[in-house]
Amino acid sequence: MTQTSTLGYLHPTAYNLRNHVCVLPCGGFTDGAPSVWSMRDLRPYVSYLLDGRETDSLFNGFVFTCISTTQHQYLYPYYEHFGQPATSLAWLQWIDDLFTPNCNLAALYWLTNWNQPVDVWVSLPYPNPSQSDFGLVNGMALTFKRDEDRYQAVAWWIDRFVERWEKEKWLAGRLTFRGFLWQPEGIKGDDTELVKRITRHIREKGFLSIWLPNYGANGVPDYQALGFDVTAINPNYYGNTPYGVDWIQHASTFAKVVHTGMQIIFGKGMIYNDTHHLDYFNFGLPERCGYMTESFLVYQFPNQSLHTIYETRPLEYQRLYTFTKGLHTMVAYAGMSY
Repeated sequence: MTQTSTLGYLHPTAYNLRNHVCVLPCGGFTDGAPSVWSMRDLRPYVSYLLDGRETDSLFNGFVFTCISTTQHQYLYPYYEHFGQPATSLAWLQWIDDLFTPNCNLAALYWLTNWNQPVDVWVSLPYPNPSQSDFGLVNGMALTFKRDEDRYQAVAWWIDRFVERWEKEKWLAGRLTFRGFLWQPEGIKGDDTELVKRITRHIREKGFLSIWLPNYGANGVPDYQALGFDVTAINPNYYGNTPYGVDWIQHASTFAKVVHTGMQIIFGKGMIYNDTHHLDYFNFGLPERCGYMTESFLVYQFPNQSLHTIYETRPLEYQRLYTFTKGLHTMVAYAGMSY
C-alpha cells in the first residue's frame, strides 16, 4: 500500500526515499545540452552555493535521463524519429555514459558527503516499435515489432546495468541506487502489459520503478496497477500556454486523491514566463495546496541548468533552496492573479 501524507500525497519519505529529487537530462538538441555531467555542472545541484561557497545541501536525489547518448543516438521515446532507431549498442552506450570516469555517477559521488548520501535513479531505454533490427540479445536477433522482444530487450538492459553497478561497488559508499524511470509521460495502450512486466522485473531485482507523467496523461489513475512504486505528476503549467495557474491546483487535487507526488517545473524558453516557478513555490504553501512539506517532490529545469540560474538569477536560486527546506513564504509579483 502506498504510504501517504496527511493530505493524501505520496509521502515525502515513502519507501525510505530521500525527498527533493532532481532530473538530470543527458544529451539533447542544443550544443549546451551535456551528454555527461561534470563536477562543475553538478555542484550547485548537490550543494546550496552562496558566494561560491557550499553552505548546505540542496537536492537529495537525482534521476539521470537519457535524451541522447555521447554518440548522438536518441533514446528518449519522443525524439527517436530525429535519427535512426537505437540499437543494442546505443543502449549499452547509455550504461557506459552513466559510468564515465569523473562524470555523471562518479561526479555525483565525489560531490556527496559520505555521511549524507543521495538517491540515484536512471532512465530505461524505450523499446520503440519502429525498430525492426535491434541486434543480438542472448544470441537472439530482436525486433521490436514483437512484444516479447521488446520486453526481453528492456529486461536484458536492466540486468546489464545492475551488473555494472555491482561491479562499481565504490559508488555505493555515497550513492544509493533506488531504481529505474519509465520515460514516456503517458502509457500507450499497447504498452500496458509491457510496463507491467518491466516493473515486475525491476521489483524482482530488488529495486523500485518511478514514473513522471503529465497531468491528464493516459494511465495515471492506474499507476499502481501498472506496477509503479513512485509517481509524481507534472501539472503542465508553464506560464505562456493556454493552461493557467489553476492547473497546479487541479493537478495537486488529483495527486492527493490518487496518492502521487508532484513535479516542480522551472524552465526557460517560449512557453515559460519569468514567474511560473514562483507559482509552483507559492501554491506549495500550507494555505494553498500544501505540497511543499506534504509531498514527494521531483524538480525539472527544462532548457536551462541550475548553474546558469545560480549565476544569473541568484535570488531565484535562493528561493528554490528555501522551498526545498520548507521555508518558502508567499512571493508577490506584478500581475499575479491570486
